[in-house]
Amino acid sequence: MFFDLVFRNGNITTGNGVFRGSIGVSGGKIAAVAGAGTELDGREVVDAKGRMLLPGLIDAHSHAGHGDPDRENFADYSRACAAGGITTFIDMPLSNPSTLTVERLQEKIDTSGSESFVDYALYGGVVPGYLEHIEPMTKAGAGAFKAFTCRCSNYPMTDDGTLLAGMKILERTGGILSVHAENDTLIQHLVDELRAAGKNGPRAFLDSHPPYSELEAIQRVFFLAKYAPKCRVHIAHMSIPEGMELLRRLRGEGVPNISAETCPQYLGMCEEDLEHIGALAKCDPPVRSREAVEKVWEHVLDGTVDIVASDHSPHPFSRKTGREDDFWTVAEGCTGIQTMLPVVLTEGRKRGLSWERLVRLMAERPAELFGLKGRKGLLAPGCDADILLLDPEKEWTLRSEDLLHLVKQSPFAGRTFKGRVERVYVRGRLVYDDGAPEKIVGEKGWGRFTPMEDAR
Repeated sequence: MFFDLVFRNGNITTGNGVFRGSIGVSGGKIAAVAGAGTELDGREVVDAKGRMLLPGLIDAHSHAGHGDPDRENFADYSRACAAGGITTFIDMPLSNPSTLTVERLQEKIDTSGSESFVDYALYGGVVPGYLEHIEPMTKAGAGAFKAFTCRCSNYPMTDDGTLLAGMKILERTGGILSVHAENDTLIQHLVDELRAAGKNGPRAFLDSHPPYSELEAIQRVFFLAKYAPKCRVHIAHMSIPEGMELLRRLRGEGVPNISAETCPQYLGMCEEDLEHIGALAKCDPPVRSREAVEKVWEHVLDGTVDIVASDHSPHPFSRKTGREDDFWTVAEGCTGIQTMLPVVLTEGRKRGLSWERLVRLMAERPAELFGLKGRKGLLAPGCDADILLLDPEKEWTLRSEDLLHLVKQSPFAGRTFKGRVERVYVRGRLVYDDGAPEKIVGEKGWGRFTPMEDAR
């Protein structure tokens, strides 16, 4: 068989193992995967000797900036995705306006989506006043829904009654509920106390978001999930090992419908980094103690944590810098899409992270949870030819000017990483080439909306 594109001699990486071989691509799909000794022929042949061939990564927690042009946009965001090895991102509904109806969903596809270089999927929301939109949103392909147990700028906070009602609807319609789990009243009480005492700065912010304020909300969400056992409930950006220990215990007790993610900021930074870096490292939940980071890594490595996602949440410099005198007013959120893989790969290898576990965390498991299995996240015949070519030994230092997302700032600027993305293909088409002058060689609009299917 003669293929459109062939990768030869690469280290093909799956969640079950790494082996040297070749991949054949036809019609934008993976058509063949062969071990060493079987030579595939194609119109274009890429010699991947000494390189890792990974499935294109999936970022299941993105804020790509629809409706806020000074914050982010799909074009620049998807460029940064490609540079970071992400071939599919799932955009949160915190757009302007929020993506809570089929009409808003279609508007986002028609406008922002038409500018993407990589494929994408879209969230809906479980919020007060919009429960009747869950079923039509699910049918339209928005199979993931976001809820906050705390206040968040212009996005509505979801009370416990609405949260459980949403879970019961999702039991019937399918989909997955992703929850930002923090206790709003505990945090606000501490904020008020600290501000009244004249406390300011990174340390005060950390003290206003103690681990117990996150743990209580995680416990509450998992408690409610027991009353909707067919609804899949996911905790977004879990930062505390106590929450992961609870997740593991409940699974051991037979609770099957719960999962969790963590993020590169909780794997590559700690409280001392926030105090040193300042505004660019402020996120919500905040980074945790050095000891907590190591415990979080243990749960990432042992399989307790399902996925790693970026929670790329950019803000213009006007909301991040020049505000240090009143740290309370600094916007909460880190950029992270382009640095997610470098952080996880570099920090993970120091702690024994295998290539197999990396692929499970950032490709295969996100596809399973978010209704993309069989199309994305796997190097197997029939799947989209989303393929990442990576030099595992290349060391490099991040410069702010190398960032391709709109606001070129990162808490990881100046950090040295090991492992460099060389090429990224989306459905068989090259979109990123690290050796090209402009890096991005794909077409704006090549990315397409990828509906999430019922993954129950």
